[in-house]
Amino acid sequence: MRYQVVVLASEIGDAIEIESFSWRRFPSPEDQGTFNDLKVYIGLCAGDELGTTFDDNYIPGTRTLVLSDSPYITPVVPVGGWFDVTLDTPYWYSGDENLLIEVEWSSGAGSLYSWSWAGTGTRCIFGLYNEQQASVSNENVPHLKINGTLDLSSSTFGEIKASFI
Repeated sequence: MRYQVVVLASEIGDAIEIESFSWRRFPSPEDQGTFNDLKVYIGLCAGDELGTTFDDNYIPGTRTLVLSDSPYITPVVPVGGWFDVTLDTPYWYSGDENLLIEVEWSSGAGSLYSWSWAGTGTRCIFGLYNEQQASVSNENVPHLKINGTLDLSSSTFGEIKASFI
C-alpha cells in the first residue's frame, strides 16, 4: 500500500521541527497493526491538491525518508485516542509550503483506521506498494497532529510590549 496526504501550510501555521505525528484511531476490527517494510517520507507540495502520480506531488528534491522499520508495530490505543508515529529523523518544516506525508508498506497483518474530515479537492491518494500511479483519490484528510519543536521568532522586549498596545 502507498498513501499520501497533503497538509496545507495554512493548517499548520508556523515553522516546526517535526519529531513525530499522531493519528486519531477510528473503530476498526483490530487494536493493532503490523506493517512490513514500512517507510514514511515527508516533503513539500506546491499545490493544494494531489495529482495521481505519487512522485510528481513533491516539490523536486524535498522527498525525505524520515522512518524505515520492518516490521513496524503500531501502539495499542483506545478508539478515539491518538497513536504516535515517532520519526527516525526529525524533519524541519519552514511553514512556507504545503506539507506532504507519504506512508508505504509491502504487507502486514491487522489494520488501523483513523478519523478523517472532508477537505476540498483531492487531499489524499492511495495505491499499491511501489506503484507510481494512485488507484484511489479523495478529499478526506486524517485527524492528524504534527508534534515537535516550534520555531520561535526573535523579538526585542520593546516589540513584544508594543504588540499588546
